Amino acid sequence: MANAADRYDRRTFLTRGATTVGSLALAGSAPALLAACGGSTTTPPSTTKRLGTPGVSTATPVRGGTVTIGVSSEIDGFLPASSHFDATGLTYANAVFDTLTSVAADASIRPHLAASVTPNADLTVWTVTLRPNVEFHDGSPLTADVVLQNFKALKSSALTGQAVTPITSVTTSGDLTVIFNCDEPLVAFPAYLATQVGYVIALSQLDNTKSGSQNPVGTGPFKIVSWAPNDHFTVAKNPNYWRKGLPYLDQIIFKPIVSDQSRESSLRSNTIDLMVSHDPGIIADLQSSTQFQQVDDLNQSVGQPDMDFICLNTTQAPLDNLSVRQALAYATDPAQVVKLFGRGVLKPNTSLFPEGSIYRAADNGYPQYDLPKAKQLVAKAAQANGGPITIPLVDITDPRQAEIIQALGSMWQAAGFKVTLNQIEQVTYISDLVEGKFTAAADEQFSAPDPDLNYVWLSSTTASGPIALNFARNKDPLIEAALQKGRTSSDKAARIEAYQTVDKRLSADLPYLWFSRAPWSITGNTTVQNFANPILPDLTKGRGFAGGVFTPAQIWMKA
Repeated sequence: MANAADRYDRRTFLTRGATTVGSLALAGSAPALLAACGGSTTTPPSTTKRLGTPGVSTATPVRGGTVTIGVSSEIDGFLPASSHFDATGLTYANAVFDTLTSVAADASIRPHLAASVTPNADLTVWTVTLRPNVEFHDGSPLTADVVLQNFKALKSSALTGQAVTPITSVTTSGDLTVIFNCDEPLVAFPAYLATQVGYVIALSQLDNTKSGSQNPVGTGPFKIVSWAPNDHFTVAKNPNYWRKGLPYLDQIIFKPIVSDQSRESSLRSNTIDLMVSHDPGIIADLQSSTQFQQVDDLNQSVGQPDMDFICLNTTQAPLDNLSVRQALAYATDPAQVVKLFGRGVLKPNTSLFPEGSIYRAADNGYPQYDLPKAKQLVAKAAQANGGPITIPLVDITDPRQAEIIQALGSMWQAAGFKVTLNQIEQVTYISDLVEGKFTAAADEQFSAPDPDLNYVWLSSTTASGPIALNFARNKDPLIEAALQKGRTSSDKAARIEAYQTVDKRLSADLPYLWFSRAPWSITGNTTVQNFANPILPDLTKGRGFAGGVFTPAQIWMKA
């Protein structure tokens, strides 16, 4: 059930761009450990077979020029500890910031700002050694103390503090060594450093309480020129970038264009050079055109991709009643939703994990569409309630999304529910999810190369309070036990069993009504080059476009 604007999902500050397979200059038994933690498979993104490999060029890069990129949303700021980074936010961040680690195409974790990440024997202490001679845009040096201050901001934030709970303290040893102490073995720790919590910003931004959120100061390949929210985010080449020879472009102009149709029209008219989309219709419309290069991530699997679903607030009446959630599940036909709106490029998926994932249970027990059963449950609930069962369903403001929730409303009404539909601006939508001010919401979430990166979105420990990252507020001790087992065990079989248990328990609790994996694509004209071909600092191939996120350092334009 794809939407035309990027969600504040899941992931946002945790799961984007991380994975756990491989090594990161790790000492002792760690390489074997991380290999055991992975188990995900990686296949190339779907591409159309023309113009060589779309998004990839082996030609000598041309320096200079400006690329205009159409994105589907706008963010609320540039502070990793408090801003809501969606796919657009993470792409913006990749232009001006660097993370401590990066994800390779083979799903391994590689050094980035960190030169090495080394654990102790029981994985409770992780030592991060920074690269020397790295400068922020303001000329200040990257030091261990800067990383420490960044972590303190993460820890004290009501938003990201929940994500770094296992890290109890951080200390420094000299100018370039940071020591992270955990209260339990944290198997996926290197992967965390490749996400929103791994971005490092300068103290001049961190300490700027007035305008720090609007003025990013990072170590990244580009520096901010100007940001006019909902109009443009313009960045220029960082001439002192620590990765010598990069970037190739002189300037990038990011243009938020909420409507997929408007974004596609802008690409066709050469108003923009490159566009990101979450609409399967864009894939269907442009994948065979010789005028464009398109990459999608529908066949890419590094852990688990984004999933499209309805999030149910399990603490909000009437959805605090399991039988009502069961009735909704039986009343919802994922195959029909995908048939109506998937444009032939999507398949139904009723699991946290995609088909072929080692973490997906062979039979997770998710309810199959059964309208008579749904009617029985609704009638029983209405009788106990003394009247009709009303379900308010909310989504972001977008014409295509209106059609989708109308179709869902019709399905639910056929089962006897009374359904109200509402569309709101994304900023309000995000706040309502976090604060629990919703009953049912169309959402997209859970992109995570390592399943532990979804801990905060599924754990009972983050399901309460004024800000809860477990949006569904589902509390299941069996899920919590399985999540802890997956988080702390270095045994591959144990982790597989743990996350298959999570899959099954989610089907029993029903905090989510699944539809399909989320379709993401990036499409450019034939002039823009190398938008899906990052090379990491150690010269290994990086993970390209995935989940609506890419890195712009190695994009260039034909003369």
